[in-house]
Amino acid sequence: MERGDNGEPMAPLTVRPYRLPDDAEALSRIFADSEEYHRAIDDLPPLIPPVGIDYARQRFATMKPDDPERCLLVAEVGGEVVGHVEAIMRRDEAAGFTGTYVDELAVSPSWRGRGVGTALMAAVEEWARGKGALSVALDHLHTNEGAHRLYERLGFRTRGVIMERRLR
Repeated sequence: MERGDNGEPMAPLTVRPYRLPDDAEALSRIFADSEEYHRAIDDLPPLIPPVGIDYARQRFATMKPDDPERCLLVAEVGGEVVGHVEAIMRRDEAAGFTGTYVDELAVSPSWRGRGVGTALMAAVEEWARGKGALSVALDHLHTNEGAHRLYERLGFRTRGVIMERRLR
């Protein structure tokens, strides 16, 4: 069991579906922190201005959490939301392929490196298996070494490279 700064045992980490609008403020904070972190480690100039907390609040206020093809989960400790993950099913009926794509994984800065991302990804994999997915895929900034280590430790392997050509 993980221990807090005072050495006392911490409440267990649990993963559960989004509860909107109840989780919206915590999700917005974590999302905005994650976006700021990614802007700081990106080696290319941003294409758009910082999204900030107002954008994040609007994003979660308009989200529809009842889509059966989307996995929307939070991690919480002692009632505090400390991370979230969003994934979607991708289906190609003609080819017989069903997979899951992780759109977003974000962990509160004070909780990074403490098993939150691992727990969220395990829950996504369980959800994906239940939907008949053959694989789980994702992308991340090549400068995000912590995320890369996490995904490799979880068994992800590089299968392709995303390339970008700026138009402006």
